[in-house]
Amino acid sequence: MAYIALGTLGFLVIHLFDFASLKRTPLLKPVIWVSGSSLLAYAVLMVCLSPDRLSLPLWLSWLGWLLLLVSLWLLIYPLFINLPLVNTYIKRGIGNRLVKSGLYALVRHPGVFGFILVMVALFLVSGSELLLIAAPIWILVDIILVVIQDKFIFIRMLHGYKEYQQETPMLIPSQRSIATFINQLRQVKTNNQKQRRFQKMSVEVELFQQGKYQELWQRCCGFIELSIEDFMRIQRRLLLEQLELLGRCKLGQTIMNGASPESVDEFRQLVPLTTYADYAPYLLKRRMDVMPRKPILWQCTSGKSGEYPYRWAPITARQLDELEPLMFALLFFASCKRRGEINLRGGEKCFYGMAPPPYATGTLTRVFPYDLFTPLPPVEESETMSFEERVKKGFELALSKGLDMSISMSSVAVAIGDRFSQQGQKRMSIKSLFGKPRTMLRLIKGMAKSKLARRPLMPKDLWSLKGLITFGIDGSVYREKIKSMWGRYPLNFHGCTEATLIAMQTWDYQGMTFVPNLNFFEFIPETEVFCSREDESYQPSTLLMNELTPGNYELVITSLHGGPFIRYRMGHMVKITSLRNEQLDIDIPQMEFISRIDDQIDIAGFTRLSEKTIWEAIENTGIPYKDWVVRKEVKEEPILHLYIEPRENGYMTAEQVKDMVHEELKKLDTPYAELESFTGLRPLEVTLLPEGVFKAYKLRQQKAGAELAHLKPPRLNPSDDIIEYLVSDKRRVVVETKEKVEA
Repeated sequence: MAYIALGTLGFLVIHLFDFASLKRTPLLKPVIWVSGSSLLAYAVLMVCLSPDRLSLPLWLSWLGWLLLLVSLWLLIYPLFINLPLVNTYIKRGIGNRLVKSGLYALVRHPGVFGFILVMVALFLVSGSELLLIAAPIWILVDIILVVIQDKFIFIRMLHGYKEYQQETPMLIPSQRSIATFINQLRQVKTNNQKQRRFQKMSVEVELFQQGKYQELWQRCCGFIELSIEDFMRIQRRLLLEQLELLGRCKLGQTIMNGASPESVDEFRQLVPLTTYADYAPYLLKRRMDVMPRKPILWQCTSGKSGEYPYRWAPITARQLDELEPLMFALLFFASCKRRGEINLRGGEKCFYGMAPPPYATGTLTRVFPYDLFTPLPPVEESETMSFEERVKKGFELALSKGLDMSISMSSVAVAIGDRFSQQGQKRMSIKSLFGKPRTMLRLIKGMAKSKLARRPLMPKDLWSLKGLITFGIDGSVYREKIKSMWGRYPLNFHGCTEATLIAMQTWDYQGMTFVPNLNFFEFIPETEVFCSREDESYQPSTLLMNELTPGNYELVITSLHGGPFIRYRMGHMVKITSLRNEQLDIDIPQMEFISRIDDQIDIAGFTRLSEKTIWEAIENTGIPYKDWVVRKEVKEEPILHLYIEPRENGYMTAEQVKDMVHEELKKLDTPYAELESFTGLRPLEVTLLPEGVFKAYKLRQQKAGAELAHLKPPRLNPSDDIIEYLVSDKRRVVVETKEKVEA
């Protein structure tokens, strides 16, 4: 029995490993792990060598040896191969990000099954009677300690673990987790195809290397030469190709209700408009078997908070092929001053400021021409780093090697600029720069420029960029700030996870020009949008690109080249600023993004918060309140502004409420938490409203004859007029008058 106790002690020592990780104590992690494992291994060995044995048939012994080989793999693989060995067991701290692939897609603790099978195999091999007693005790101890880990420790250790608990069972595989695991196995073949594709030199790279710039411009940027008639011909041809694919797959047959449209007009008449809820049963499980074409990769964005943490969307190989020339177009437009001009000559160093895969911006890095340009830091290295580590590494490389281009989300470009400024204000060790003469020289020049300008160090003091490309829903908000930091306006483009790339600016940095070959476009007029919001059963009419007039529209897309989305309402309101770019003679409607129009608030392209999640966060704080509204506002940066009427005046300050709600939102919505870790933004602001404000609003609405549904202000994105009334003094007169009448 002493060996059983020794093995149990070994388990307890092993599980002290988690506390060593949290404490970040040097060398303690490997010492604890080796000590605990040694105690357990020694105890297991001595129990197996116990003289009291059962007489088992020889064939069971051979079966035991075979099972031992399999079970050892099932124990070693999840613990030492599926998890990064050095970061998990040797390096100080918690280690790498949460691992949800491989056997961890089946269950959250696959090592338990490996250990159980090892115990069974050792009993069959040894026939030890003592092992019959020891094995159940050790297995029970293992499970108890794993449950403690799961409920109390890993939630603190691993970012996103709460969502992982909802997605994946703890010990017993579910139908969903088995399907996810099988899909990952199928993805291996796809990944091999993807790897071969990325290793193959593209036509664009060959043309660039051969100096055939005119042909390259036409291939990549030629869409701006299209007439509106040519644009529509491309749209119709590609849509008909897509309809053939949709008719042969389960997803298409389901979404189109069995219809088989043979023209664009029939398609718009027979097929209903859709939302992500129509695709969620397939896309959240990443089902490849129901798609028009098998995806080559999957990308995601923040989902509907309170329902699913992420929205997944597939990308096909053909879509990547179509996307690659457009990546060149972005690079050319960002660095040229006139039509047909290519100012890049290869070897340019480009700051890598994109969110990593599986975010949509990570897909753009898959079609970035690495053969021609140098990302800082290298993409393979970047994708294993946190955002903070990537910025620091890119900063160091750019200081040493120089910088010619930058590509990032708009909010990330601002965050990078802020961090450069903060670095410049810190006193740098002269000794640390002695071995880096280029870095020292660049910093001295940059600091001299900033001192002469009497302001903090900015990126424009260190580098003179050939081009700057940004992406994000709040691009126009950051436009001037980015110009002041980086020394030039950013070339912005519009896209999203479901549509990848929709439109891009050209070298005049004005409206964006639509791209014809990735999505089929329809537009819901603003008046129709409002009708459909009032009546969910109402099917709004749509216009095609050649039917537009300047004004506001909700964008509807149908994926091309084997994508899944069919007449899909993305919730994006865009403004058609003109039907053509007169200055540059581009005969395609020009657009700018206005806002989201669905029941969510988008902040900086990272998170979409629903009313339910915000409400739950407020409730979780325990703050006594009467009512609240919240909306997105644009100041120097986009903010989430909460207006709340407390139940007890003077109970808390606005700053205290802000901190409490912010922390609860981080717990409830992973992308909201990532917003702070990725960009440093804390977008929440709080205004405490005086007592009686919502009562006054209700009385005013009753007096105006408003219907019952409009007696309270909308919780999400109330109008300027409503906010002005809530924070004004007019409401007090209404409340006091009403109270006098009632008295």
